Amino acid sequence: MGVKWTEDQRQVIDARGCDLLVSAAAGSGKTAVLVERILSMLTDKEHPRDIDRLLIVTFTNAAAGEMKDRIRVAIEQKIEDCRADGGEEERLLEHLQRQVSLLSNAQITTIHSFCQYVIRNHFHTIDLDPGLHVADEGEQKLLQSDVMDKLVEEAYAENTEEFRYMAECLAPGRDDAALAETALSLYHFSRSFPFPEEWLQECRDAYDLSAEEFDETAWVRQLQQLSTQILEEVRAQIEEALAIAESPDGPYPYCDALEADLQLADALLAEKTYTGRCAAMQQISWTRLSAKKDASVSEEKKQQVKNLRESYKKAVEDLRTEFYSSPAETAAAAMRDCAPVVAGITEFVSRFAARYAAEKVKKNMMDFDDLEHFALQILVTRRDGKLCPTPVAEEFAAHYEEILIDEYQDSNLVQELILTSISKKHSGGHNLFMVGDVKQSIYRFRLARPELFTEKYDSYRTGEPQAAQRRIDLHRNFRSRSQVLTFVNFLFEQIMEKHLGNVEYDDAAALYPGAEFAPGDDDAFRDTEVLLIDAEAEEEKEKPEESARELEAYAVAQRIAGIVGKELVWDNALGAYRRAEYRDIVILLRTIQGWAEPFAKVLTEQDIPAHTGSRTGYFSTTEVQTVLSLLRVIDNPRQDIPLTAVLHSPIVWLSAGELAAIRSAHPQMPFYEACMQEPSLADFFAMLAEFRRMAAYTPIHELLWYIFERTGYAAYAAAMPGGSQRKANLDMLVEKAIAYEQGSYRGLYNFVRYIENLHKYDVDFGEAASGEQENAVRILSIHKSKGLEFPIVFVCGMGKQMNQSDARKSVVLHADLGIGCDRTDPKLRIRSATLLKRFMKRYTVQENLGEELRVLYVALTRAKEKLILTGTVTKLADKLQKWGQVCRREGTVLPFTLRAHASTYWDWLIPSLLRNRCFAPLAEEYGVYQDHSHPLFSREIFCRVTYLPVRELTGAEKQRQKKLYMTREKLLSLSPEAVFDAKAAQQLAENLSFCYAYGGEEKIPAKVSVSELKKYAQFDELEDGELLFEEPAPVPLIPEFLQEKSEVSGAARGTIYHKLMECLDFTLFADTSVQKDTAEMRRFLEAETGRLQRAGHLKAEEAELISEKKLLAFLKHPLAQRMAQAAVRGQLFREQQFVLSVPAGDIRREWQAGGPVLIQGIIDAYFIEDGQIVLVDYKTDFVKFEEASSLYRKYAVQLDYYEIALTRLAHLPVSEKLIYSFCLDCTLDGRSDGAGR
Repeated sequence: MGVKWTEDQRQVIDARGCDLLVSAAAGSGKTAVLVERILSMLTDKEHPRDIDRLLIVTFTNAAAGEMKDRIRVAIEQKIEDCRADGGEEERLLEHLQRQVSLLSNAQITTIHSFCQYVIRNHFHTIDLDPGLHVADEGEQKLLQSDVMDKLVEEAYAENTEEFRYMAECLAPGRDDAALAETALSLYHFSRSFPFPEEWLQECRDAYDLSAEEFDETAWVRQLQQLSTQILEEVRAQIEEALAIAESPDGPYPYCDALEADLQLADALLAEKTYTGRCAAMQQISWTRLSAKKDASVSEEKKQQVKNLRESYKKAVEDLRTEFYSSPAETAAAAMRDCAPVVAGITEFVSRFAARYAAEKVKKNMMDFDDLEHFALQILVTRRDGKLCPTPVAEEFAAHYEEILIDEYQDSNLVQELILTSISKKHSGGHNLFMVGDVKQSIYRFRLARPELFTEKYDSYRTGEPQAAQRRIDLHRNFRSRSQVLTFVNFLFEQIMEKHLGNVEYDDAAALYPGAEFAPGDDDAFRDTEVLLIDAEAEEEKEKPEESARELEAYAVAQRIAGIVGKELVWDNALGAYRRAEYRDIVILLRTIQGWAEPFAKVLTEQDIPAHTGSRTGYFSTTEVQTVLSLLRVIDNPRQDIPLTAVLHSPIVWLSAGELAAIRSAHPQMPFYEACMQEPSLADFFAMLAEFRRMAAYTPIHELLWYIFERTGYAAYAAAMPGGSQRKANLDMLVEKAIAYEQGSYRGLYNFVRYIENLHKYDVDFGEAASGEQENAVRILSIHKSKGLEFPIVFVCGMGKQMNQSDARKSVVLHADLGIGCDRTDPKLRIRSATLLKRFMKRYTVQENLGEELRVLYVALTRAKEKLILTGTVTKLADKLQKWGQVCRREGTVLPFTLRAHASTYWDWLIPSLLRNRCFAPLAEEYGVYQDHSHPLFSREIFCRVTYLPVRELTGAEKQRQKKLYMTREKLLSLSPEAVFDAKAAQQLAENLSFCYAYGGEEKIPAKVSVSELKKYAQFDELEDGELLFEEPAPVPLIPEFLQEKSEVSGAARGTIYHKLMECLDFTLFADTSVQKDTAEMRRFLEAETGRLQRAGHLKAEEAELISEKKLLAFLKHPLAQRMAQAAVRGQLFREQQFVLSVPAGDIRREWQAGGPVLIQGIIDAYFIEDGQIVLVDYKTDFVKFEEASSLYRKYAVQLDYYEIALTRLAHLPVSEKLIYSFCLDCTLDGRSDGAGR
C-alpha cells in the first residue's frame, strides 16, 4: 500500500517550474518527501528526467549516502510495480532500469564534493594543478600555525612602526598569541565570503567614518533598532507599573512619578537618530517616588511597582552607559583613531592568505575553503562590475534540470553563489528546490547564514501555485507523541521570535501531531518531566561544577533505573508495545567536553551500560591522554607535566606520594634528572630510550602499536570499565597517525604538534564508533543528535552557563559588522571600547542566544515518546521570585530583556513554566505569585516539575556504596579452596596457551608493488649491518631557507625523465637521416618538449632539469631507433599497468604457507619485434661503468616479473629484457661482464 501524503506534502512533491522553499519542521518527513519528489520527476509521463540531470546537495556525506540508498530502493520498488502491471509500462520500465545504472554517477553529494567535481573537470580554466589533494583538517591547522608563526616573526624582524602599534593594540603584554589568534579568526571569517579581500576592505572602510555620515551608517541604524526594542519594553513596564498603581489598594502616590517616566520613555522613542537619542539620554532625570504613606495601600503592590521601576530604570541606564555615553562626533573620532590598527590587521591577514596559499601549492594540497573558492572562480566572473556565470557555469545550468538543496538553513554566502550560478536564474528560469528549517539552524560557529533562508521565507509566496517563487510549510510532525509536541509548542511560543531565534514561533511554525500510536497502559508516563536538582551544597566543594555534574548524573541514573524494564515504549518493527530497554534512551548534552565522562562514569557505577558517541570527547578520554603524554615524553623527556602523567599512569604506577618523594629528594634538579636518579625507574627509562631510538626511523603508527605491545597499556585499557570503547579509541589514534603520515608532515614532533593543534582548535575526532548497536544508553551532543530520533530523551545540563566567549574577546569579529576593537593609547596605557565594538558585543550575545534557542529546539524535538529535562540550580528561592515578577506580564511572548539576558536554559524554561499550573505545587511551596487568569495558566501541557533535594541523591548513593562494601567483604571472607573450580581453571589455562594455527600469515601482504619485490629479493643477500630500507635523510646543518639553492632529488629527476619518455612522439625520429643530423635532432627535440609543455604534460621547471645531451644520446642509440620503428607500426606500448597473482612462497621463502599475493606494477615500455616482445626499463640511477652489471642485478627481479606479466598479457614470448641507463648512455642486458651496448 502506498504512502498517504498530506496535502502540503503532495504540493511539495508535485510543484514544478518554480523556485521552491520548503520550511520543513522537525519530524515532518522531509527526506521521504524529497525522495518521492525525485521519483515523481523520474517517472513523469510527459517529461521523465534522468537522475544524472538532477543535482542533489546534502549537508553531510552520511546524508548523501542515505539519500542515494533511499532513491535506489524507491526506483527498484517502482521497477517491481511496473513488472507487476505488465506491458503497458514497458517504456517506463526501460527508463527506470536506465536510472539504476545512472545512479552511481549521479550528483547526490555534499557541496564540498560537488566543488571537487567541478575542479576535477575544469581545473584548466583557472590554471590549477590537477594533482592537488585535499588535506585533512589537522594538516591544515598545522600548516596555518606554521605560516602564521613565520609571518609574525618576519613582521617583528621588519619592526615597522605600524606593526608595533597594531601588535600593542591587539596583543598587549608579553605574548603575541592574541595577535595570531585574531588574524587566523579574521582569515576564516573572510573565507566565508565569496570575495575575501573585498570583505576585508569593507572592514577597513567602516573605520573611515565622519560625524556627518554617522547616523546613516548601517550598523548605527541597527543599534537604533535594538535600543528602540529595549525602550518599547521599558514603556510596557512603565504602563504595567501605572496599572498596578491605579488599581484598587495600589500605590497611587507613585502615579505622578510613573507618568513622568512614561513621558521620558516617549521622548526617547521619538528620537529616531543616534545623535538625537544620545542628546536625550544625557538629559534623563528620574522623578523621585512620593513618600506619602497611606494604610489602604497594599505593601505587596507597592513592592511590585518598586521592583518594576528598578528594572526599567536599570535597563535605560545600561543603555545610556553602553551606547549613548558620548556624542556622534566623539564616537566617530574614536573609530578613526582605530583605523590604522584595523588597516594593519587586515593587510596582515591578506599577507597571511597569500603566503598560506603559496605553501599549499608547494605541498600540493588545498583545504576545504579552497574547494569552494576554486569552484567559485571556475563558475563566476565579473562583467562590467556585475557577477555573471562563466561558460562552464552555463554548461552546468543547461545540464541540470533541477538543483535540490537539503538543510538549506545551514548554507553560507559562497555556497549560495555557487549554486545560484549553475541554476537557470540567469536565463530567466526557476529550478531551485530548497528544504530546511531555520529553527534548526545550529551551525553559526561554522559561519552558516540562516538569513539566506529567512529572507526567502519572508519573500516567497504561500498559497499561490502559479508563483515563480513559492513557499510551502510542512508543520505536521510524524515523529513525536502529542504530549511532547504540546510541551515544545508551549515553551517556544513564549521564547522564540524574530529578534531572538530568527523566526516568529506562530501557528505556521508550530508543530502539529501526525504520528499515530496505539493506546497505552500508562499515558501519564508520556508527560514531560522537569527535574530541578538542588546543587546548593555543591558550591562549597573544591570543584563545584564537577560535583554538580555528578549529582545531576546520579539523578538521571535513578530515573533511568525507574524506566528500563518497567515502562512501555512503542516498537515500530514489532507493531506493539514492549518494555523499555537501555538502547531506547539517549542523554543529550550541549557540550560533551567535561560532561560526557562524568555521566558515563556515574552510569557505569550504577550498573547502567552507557555509550559515548561524542564529536568532541576524544582528547579528554583517560587512555588517549595517557598515550599522548607518553608521545610527548618520547619527543622530549624534559617536559614535567607529561612525564608526571606517564609515571602516575598504569604504565609505571607511581603513586602521588612516590612522585612527591622523588621531587623532595632532589629539589634542585630538573624533575627528569631527579627521576633518573631513582633506581626503581631504571627499566622505564631503558624502555623510554628504546622508544626514542625507534621514533627516529619507525612510522608513528608502527611505533604506537609497539608501545601498546611493549607496555601492555592497550590490554589494560581494554580491561577497564568501558574497555571496548577505550580499545577502539586507541585503535583510532593509530588510524589518525596513518592519516597524518599520508600528509606532507613527518616525524613524532610534528605529530604531537598536529594533535595539539587539533585539540586547540576543537578539531576533534569524536570517540571511535564502538557499541552503537549495544543495549546501552547513548550519550550524545545535541549537534550530533540532529536528524536522529529516540524513544526517550534526557536533555541534561539545563543549568549550564551558555558560552559567550566570542563576545568577550579583546577583538570581536562579526560577518556583517566586521571588526570591533578598542581605542588604545600605548603611551598612556589607556584602552576603551569603540561604540562599534560595544554594539558588536551586544549583537553577538543576542545572535548566540538565538543559536542556543535553536539548539534547545533541536534537542527537545528528538523525542518520540518521552522527554525529561534535567539540570542543577542554586539559590532557587531567589531566582523564582525574580522570574515570577517578570512572568506576570500579559501576552504570550516573554519580555525581550528577560530572554536576552538568559545565561542558562533554565532562564527560559522556568519563567515559561511559572505561567502554567504545572508549576503550582513548587510555586506555592516557595511563595511565588502565579497569575491564574493568564491564558497560559490553565492550558494542558503534559508536564510535571520535580525538585530533587541533594540529600535524596546523596542518600541513595550512600546506600549503594554500603551495598558494594558488604559485597566486597563477603567475597574477601571466602576461602580459595571453597570456591576453586578445577574445570574452569583448566579451561582458562587452555585459553591462555592457545596458539593460532596460521600464525605468521597475517604478516603476508595481500598486495605488493614491484619495487617492494626488489627489496624482498635483496633481503637475503644483505650482509650484517646493511639496511634494507633507506636511512632517513640527515637534518642539514644549514636550514633550507639559508641555502643558495635546494637540489632536486634523484627520484624527482627520474620521474621527470619517465614522464618525458611516456609522452615523447617516437615517430618523429623514425627517419634514420634525422637521427644522423644532430642539429635536426635538436630542433625536433625542442619542438617536442615545447608541445608537451603546452599540453600540460611537462612543466617549464621540469623541462629545465632534462639534460639535452643525455636525451640526444638516447635518441641516437639503436634502441631508440627500434622503438621509433615499432611506434610507426603501432607496436610500441608505454606505461603498461598490470596486476599479477603469484604464490606467496615465490616471493619469500618464509611465506611458503601463504596463499596467492597480488603484484602490481607499471612497465616503462615494450615493443613487438619479429613476433616477440622487447622489454625496456629506464633508469636514472647514478652508477659507474664498471658497476653496470650490479645495476642490472639490482632490478633483475623486477624485470622477471615484468616478463611474466607481459607473457600472460600479450601471449607472446619475451626475447630481450633491457635496461637503458641515462647515466651510462647505454643498454644493459644482464650479460655477466656487465657491458653496455
